[in-house]
Amino acid sequence: MRSERSEVNERANLLQKPFAGELNRHAGQLAGELNRQAGQLAGELNHHAGQLAGELNHHAGQLAGEFGRHASRLSRQARPDPGLSDLL
Repeated sequence: MRSERSEVNERANLLQKPFAGELNRHAGQLAGELNRQAGQLAGELNHHAGQLAGELNHHAGQLAGEFGRHASRLSRQARPDPGLSDLL
């Protein structure tokens, strides 16, 4: 009985080997394609993140410049008029 099972298993293994090889080949192809697409998506994500960072820096610079202009104007307005010192 044991030898019959071994023989049947051996024949089944021989029949399965070509399918296992083909399955492994397709799995490798799919893994390669998945890695390629993941790399492409990561590249696109980095590109967009860089664009957004640049845009954010641009707007931050604009706001800093606007703040500086307002601060400068306010400091000029806060200075006492030189003519007022005669009144004191």
